[in-house]
Parts: sequence; C-alpha cells; structure tokens
Amino acid sequence: MHFLKCNKCGHYNEVKTEYQMLCSNCNKKLENNFHDWASKNSDKTFDDFKALVCTTTVEENVKTKTNKARGLKYWIGFTVAFAIFAVIGDFAGNAIIGLFKEPAYEKVLVEVANQMNMNCPMMFDRETRLDNTIALPHNVFQYNYTLVNMVKDSMNIDNLKQYLEPKIVNLVKTTPEMKTLRDNKTTINYYYRDKAGVYLLTITVKPDQYE
Repeated sequence: MHFLKCNKCGHYNEVKTEYQMLCSNCNKKLENNFHDWASKNSDKTFDDFKALVCTTTVEENVKTKTNKARGLKYWIGFTVAFAIFAVIGDFAGNAIIGLFKEPAYEKVLVEVANQMNMNCPMMFDRETRLDNTIALPHNVFQYNYTLVNMVKDSMNIDNLKQYLEPKIVNLVKTTPEMKTLRDNKTTINYYYRDKAGVYLLTITVKPDQYE
C-alpha cells in the first residue's frame, strides 16, 4: 500500500486512484496530490508518483472511521462546497482575471470552461465526479456531475433537491470566489446524473437569488 500525508491534519491517505484530491479525514484538498504533481512532472507516471511522493509507512495513530456512515447528505453537501471553492478558485480565477479585457463576457465563460475541462473528469470524493463544465448561451455557466455510486431508482430526488438547493444558493451568494460571476449576473447550473448516466436533477441559481 502507498499513502499520501495530508499537510493540513497529518492523516495518511491510502492512494488508490490518480484522481484522489481530498483528505479522507479533514476533507481538505491534498496539496501534494497526483494531479498537481503531474502538471510539474509531465514525463512521470502514476506509479512514479507513488514511488517518489508517497510512503508505505504510516506514522500516525489511526482511529478507525467509516465514511459510509456519513450518508448522502454529507458528501453531496461537501461536494457542492468544494466544487464552488476549488473549481472556481483554482481553475477559473486566473482565466477570468486575464480575460476581462475581452469585449464579450460570454467569451470569458467559454475560456473558463475550456481551462477547467482540461482537468476533467475529476473526482472530488469517492462518490462525486465533475465530468466537465459548459458555458451556455445567455450568460449561463454549468457544472456537470456524476454520482458514481448512485442509481436513480434508489434515490428520493425531491428530498435531495430540497436539501441541496438552499445550501448551493447560500454558497453562491456568500463565497468570495463567486464574486466575479455575481458581479456579471451569471446564472449557475449544477447538473447531476447517476452512475449509469441517467439524469437526476439540475439546481439553477439565478441572479435574483443571490443579489
């Protein structure tokens, strides 16, 4: 086994996939994740990453935890928050700032989507994958997610939407990283599918909801 130590809480995460971005203990982004490392070491492989960056020795005192007990509301809610902070903050911020000189703001959104999609698909946790983003006509920006372990028939879509919508609206309304989109009155869609690609729901946040 290979482990990656979280610089935030010191937890050793077992490395199972190249898409592993978050610490399973504190849910913070792993600063030494494969994606970031590979961008600086393009000639290296995932096996090289495990050999050079990861460790096979765990030095912490680990208390057994079970992520399964966290339930649907936990990981969906966290994914929404992380998606807003990390995706806009890490991938879109520089593109938006750099392209403000362009005459059409929608061109900015297209470029943001293109840059973000270079990093997709991306796993935010073991349940949720960001497949891609789309800049739609009429100043609309959309995140397309897949819930990789869920099947539509086993879910209560109305309850899920009821839980997610106010949290998403509040995050869009209050998060500093979303200020550029708010200032330009962008409508933001969060589109979800199940593991078979079956459509689940879309949550739309319009300007009149965050102004």
